[in-house]
Amino acid sequence: MDKTLKILLYILLIPVGLIILFYGGFAAILILSDQASYDGNELYIGSIDFDSVLAKAEASGYDTDGWIRLNETNLIEPGNVEALEERFQNGYRVHRVELYYNENTYLEFCKYDGPETIVTLFNYSHSDISTPLEPSEFPDDSWMLDMLELSLGLNETGSQEFLERLKLEGAAQQWHANLATNGSVDFPAIYAYLNQSSTKNIINSGMWNDEEFYRDGEKIGYIAYIVPEISVSSSHNFNRYTLHVSSSGFVRADILMHRASAGKKIPEEEYRAVFREMFEKLGLPVEKVDELEFEYSPSVW
Repeated sequence: MDKTLKILLYILLIPVGLIILFYGGFAAILILSDQASYDGNELYIGSIDFDSVLAKAEASGYDTDGWIRLNETNLIEPGNVEALEERFQNGYRVHRVELYYNENTYLEFCKYDGPETIVTLFNYSHSDISTPLEPSEFPDDSWMLDMLELSLGLNETGSQEFLERLKLEGAAQQWHANLATNGSVDFPAIYAYLNQSSTKNIINSGMWNDEEFYRDGEKIGYIAYIVPEISVSSSHNFNRYTLHVSSSGFVRADILMHRASAGKKIPEEEYRAVFREMFEKLGLPVEKVDELEFEYSPSVW
């Protein structure tokens, strides 16, 4: 092989080698970063002393960064509703309320991330999400005015002005119409209306709590509740064990294994032993650990 051919060969091999090094290094990073995990089911363990769980979690040195507090600035204040106070004995707030005109159209009241209440009209019959709602896609004015009066405690004039502003704002928005207000949501009035107007309600309890209201088979309302919840984490053999505990008595457990653990598993007796210790330190019924079920994922990619 003459000198010129060798030089040309080296010139060709250099970029090929760089490509192999680049993609080989990238593959190595993916492999080293890949982690197996275990996702647990929701399990009701019975009534718990949530304040005691909080205190014991902190005393045990667990990581409790996932504590969900009832922050009134971005949640709806529920007022005094006796039935809900009995259901959520450790306190609750309202995340959002939906009042249905028909199966595709409803008014939503939610604070999202700030102190203002956002009132939004959705109509899923509106197919083009890049265009505003048409005036014909709004519910009858009489229904809108009744719901605004009920929900925001407005008088006839106030509700009429609010509806006009909502329509005006909606003409410049896409797919839905919304308007922010500093007014408070009259949740007790809403809850009374939904209970009196419905023929059936469905209560969904768990780590997420909500309630659906139906009249003669048609949905007329929906309420999403927030209850206190804490995520307690501990490490064992470089694997992170997390126990999510709701004040309503539900728990969920999960495990994130260490880096480069793709395809590896933890013996069942080992991970249940870790959760038994966590249950015991938190004052939760240890025997319930045997009822936890896990779905194993060999990789998060």
